[in-house]
Amino acid sequence: MAMYGPIHDNFVRFCQARAYGIMSYEDLMNETLLRAYERWDTMKKKDALLYFLFGTARNIVLNTIRKRKEVGLDGVDEGSTPNAGELNLEVQYLYEQLNQLSDNKKEVLILFEISGFSIKEIADMQHTTAAAVKMMLSRARKELKKLVESHAVAPKKVPHE
Repeated sequence: MAMYGPIHDNFVRFCQARAYGIMSYEDLMNETLLRAYERWDTMKKKDALLYFLFGTARNIVLNTIRKRKEVGLDGVDEGSTPNAGELNLEVQYLYEQLNQLSDNKKEVLILFEISGFSIKEIADMQHTTAAAVKMMLSRARKELKKLVESHAVAPKKVPHE
C-alpha cells in the first residue's frame, strides 16, 4: 500500500477515462488491484507498479469489450455510465467522443492528456518508441478534433424582420 498511495490519483483518472461507457471504473480499479495483489510476490520490478496497473487495467477493458462482442451485446453498460450530476456535461461529451477512437489512440490520449505521463513514460509502458507515441498522439488529437467539430452545433440564424 505504501507504493500505491502516491500513484492512486493517476490510477483513478486513468480508470475513469478508460472504463467510461464500457464498465464501472470502480470495478476496473478493484479487479486491477486484486490482480496486482495476487501477483505481487512474482513481480520483478515493484517500482513499476503504475505501469503494471495501467497494463492490467487496459487488458481488463479489452477483454470486457471482446466478451461483449462474443455474446452479442451492444451499446453502453447503462449501470456504469456516470449521470450528468456526476460529471460536467462537457467532460461527459468529451469521453463519449474519446470512446469513438481506436483503443491505441484513446489510450495514448488518456495517458498523456489526462494522466499526465511524458512521451518517454508512455513509450516505456507500451513497449514502443517515443516517435511512435508522438505520431499516435498527433493522429489521436486530429481525429478527436474532427469528431468534436463534426458534432458541434452551428448557431441558429435569426431572420431579420
